[in-house]
Amino acid sequence: MMASVTGMIGSGWLFSAFYASSMAGPYSIFSWLVGTGIVAILALIYADLSGRVPMAGAAAGYPFLTNGTVAGSLNAWSLFLGYASTPPLEVIASISYLSFLVPGLLNNNGLLTTTGILLAVALLVAFFILNATGIRNTSRFNNIISYMKIAIPIITSFFFIFTIFSIRNFTLVGTVKPEGIFTAVPGAGIAFSFLGFRQAVELSGEAKNPQKTVPIAIMLSVAVASAIYMIVQIAFIGSLQWGSIKPGDWAALADSGYSSGPMLVLASTLGLGALATVLLFDGIISPLGTSSIYQTTTSRISYRISEMGFFPKKISTTNSRSVPIFALILDLVVMILFVLPFPSWQSLVSVNSDLTIIAYMSGPISLAIFEKYGIEAKGFRLPASKILAPLGFALSALIVYWSGYPTTLYMSAIAIAGLVLFVFARKNPIRDISQGSYMIAILAILPVVSYLGSYGIGIIPFPLDLIVISAVALAIFYAGTRAAPQSVALMENFISS
Repeated sequence: MMASVTGMIGSGWLFSAFYASSMAGPYSIFSWLVGTGIVAILALIYADLSGRVPMAGAAAGYPFLTNGTVAGSLNAWSLFLGYASTPPLEVIASISYLSFLVPGLLNNNGLLTTTGILLAVALLVAFFILNATGIRNTSRFNNIISYMKIAIPIITSFFFIFTIFSIRNFTLVGTVKPEGIFTAVPGAGIAFSFLGFRQAVELSGEAKNPQKTVPIAIMLSVAVASAIYMIVQIAFIGSLQWGSIKPGDWAALADSGYSSGPMLVLASTLGLGALATVLLFDGIISPLGTSSIYQTTTSRISYRISEMGFFPKKISTTNSRSVPIFALILDLVVMILFVLPFPSWQSLVSVNSDLTIIAYMSGPISLAIFEKYGIEAKGFRLPASKILAPLGFALSALIVYWSGYPTTLYMSAIAIAGLVLFVFARKNPIRDISQGSYMIAILAILPVVSYLGSYGIGIIPFPLDLIVISAVALAIFYAGTRAAPQSVALMENFISS
């Protein structure tokens, strides 16, 4: 549970309430409700899956077992890049806050300087060393960080509420449109803020009694994170001081002085100097905890991708502490490469979110196929799975759709590039292409509807475009589940071993 909480409460709470307010104003509370509802369904799906097939790097393995190497390669590629970009994203956030104390880490445009980049690399190397010593030491470090992650956002919110809190701010709708509620889910980092729930899934292969403990950990972590984020959002809106901004002009917030560090700036504006100091400390330390746990789980993803045949077999080799050391080395190199072209939090967060969300789509289909072929749950079982599994797939597609055009085009292109892994790992090309065609179909259709819909040129108006995407996603879901698994015997042999 602490691993998932640490994964969810990182830099997101320091920025997401601010960006959600700029996109949806007081409606941003509904954005968090939408985000929580979607993530809760996906979390329950993965909680069920983890009880059926617990393994390290589980999310990368499920579509490979159920739909073959095409689906496996697309999912593995998106998941790997999404996970590998998170530690540098969090390290950059930490350095951004550190720059308030140490000049020279950021330039005038908010990008890392050469010194900042070297510090980011040094921090990534430090977490590599920590992870190389084993999961137990990493978990101890993250447990300590987790308590702080839970406490500081709650304390901050109550300080804001009991210092200055204006109900009037919740009535200032201004020019905010209903579409902003959904745009904020991916665009403000709301989806990103919840992506860490799968930490418990990825570590399920190393847990004691995972069928029982992992589902509980997932559900508790989502509940804890959701409650914290809602409190933070309410406190931010109610305590917001407009200053030179016209009250109700929520869009103007994005380019205001708040953007450099929303919670820190608001605390300073309210005269809460001691709290500002605590927030500065948390802004430096909290993202580092998320960076550490994501390095842990990214190595398990790489391990599983190697086991599936997409990466060299050497990557799945473990040392005497059962740590996939070569996977850690590969991940460290990729993480360093992410720092160079994306030396700011804002430039990297959208890439990270969309790639990881694309990978969410495979879970509901894998669950439906496991049920179809009698792979029983040994612990938590998703109630009403015949309804929630297709709903989870459709909602995952909607999150990507809400990113808007041309982001949907870029992310689909990057995800489809994962077919290169299939070329190297294919075993039954024709069969695997037919079984994994559902992933290619949804990735091809999303940018087209996105261009024509209300988040593009507007030919398909809101909310009709949401109905179109949902209908298409449901059709693709049922097509994907009707494809026979690549090998029932392979699934049964893997699970029994």
